[in-house]
Amino acid sequence: MIRGGKAWLSPADAPALAMLRSLAALIDAEPTAALHNAYGVAYRALIARAPQAAPSKSPLGAALEEAMA
Repeated sequence: MIRGGKAWLSPADAPALAMLRSLAALIDAEPTAALHNAYGVAYRALIARAPQAAPSKSPLGAALEEAMA
């Protein structure tokens, strides 16, 4: 994410990236559920800011649209 997202990551994201790096090091040393949870929350908060590609239709969404037509 860090390498591939350089275009959308800004200096304002530096604290979140530092936290992810710190949590990753802690998880490597002692993997606990609490650390995994904290990492997941921080990751999802940061990735939610990423620019989104055009959403693809899920098979369920396509079937629902077809059924409603």
